[in-house]
Amino acid sequence: MPRRLALVLLLGFGAIVGAAIVEVGLRLRPTPHVDLGHVESDPILHHRLRKSWRGRVLGVPFETNALGLRDREYDARKPVGTYRVFMLGDSFTEGGGFPLDDTVAKRVERGLAQAHCGKRVEVVNGGTVSYSPILEYLQLKTIGLGLSPDLIVLNFDMTDVHDDVVRTPAARLDAQGLPIAVPSDRRIEAAVMLPPLRKPRLLGFLDPVERGVNRLLIYQEVRSSRLGRAVFGPLKVTPERVQTLGLVGDARYDIEAITRDGQWPGGRAAWALTERYITAIHRLALTHDARFVLVVYPHAQQVSATASLMGRRFVGLGPGLYASERPFEILEGLGAREGFPVVNLLHLFRMRESREGPLFREDDIHHTAAGARVFAEGILAALLERRLVPCGS
Repeated sequence: MPRRLALVLLLGFGAIVGAAIVEVGLRLRPTPHVDLGHVESDPILHHRLRKSWRGRVLGVPFETNALGLRDREYDARKPVGTYRVFMLGDSFTEGGGFPLDDTVAKRVERGLAQAHCGKRVEVVNGGTVSYSPILEYLQLKTIGLGLSPDLIVLNFDMTDVHDDVVRTPAARLDAQGLPIAVPSDRRIEAAVMLPPLRKPRLLGFLDPVERGVNRLLIYQEVRSSRLGRAVFGPLKVTPERVQTLGLVGDARYDIEAITRDGQWPGGRAAWALTERYITAIHRLALTHDARFVLVVYPHAQQVSATASLMGRRFVGLGPGLYASERPFEILEGLGAREGFPVVNLLHLFRMRESREGPLFREDDIHHTAAGARVFAEGILAALLERRLVPCGS
């Protein structure tokens, strides 16, 4: 018996050492080059648009300037008599699939020009695919403020809370919990989003152990393999899989959890991260004598029961109208506490969908040309009505 026990222990120890060697080898393995066209990894901003890039995105010409923004070139020294707006946002703001002049920022810029402002108004498009407040804070700090903006517009997206939850674990934070840098760490991000294994509720105490194992590259390789998917289930989060695994409302896996009705476990903590970063953007703007406004726009499921049926499945949502206004109310409450205006475009989109729809593409969650026009018109009207730009009555 002692010899058998020793043999078992020796084999177990050997397996652990072998797995550790494989894990170290995987982590030391050079990251394979992935050509994402107009996007590249960045040690501070996680990812960014390539500087001075020309090509096509979704079949439409796409150019970036020397700052890596989808816009024309700008002189850091703002021209005399110019009022400059810096617009933050994700792919909805970036406008892939539209000509530059049809992006939200340029539509708003033309509208302000037609409003006969006393000053020339420039609206700089800072929209970058898959950005969220943790990255938008850094983008404003490292790029936007260098253009001396007078107004910061942050377009809040319904995936922002999920994105902040996924990226915060890999971020380097200061004493106030604000990002210093968000390097692109696929291992940590994959660990956060890896669907949990199905297990009896009595084994829930093993959840912390599973979260630790999720960070191992060797385990991630197994889970993503054909055998791993057959044994543990697919990694793609469909509406059915979200329901089966009990992940509904969990912002780590349910990408648009905040659009669902009710309060969900972990939801308050997830919102707290995003609120912290939005507040930091507002305060950063104030310290540089710039005004700040938060724009909140809806996704297809919040506007219509049938809009973008294929697109919503891609983010794990089924059909039906998601009527909850909770995310808009949460952000309006944040604005009231922190003293910045919040523009709620939910009801504008619901009204215009019935008259001018579809406002969302059928095969993904983004706007059609009509949707981008409504988005821009809502922002333009708010800027004028609230006198956030030097024009209008």
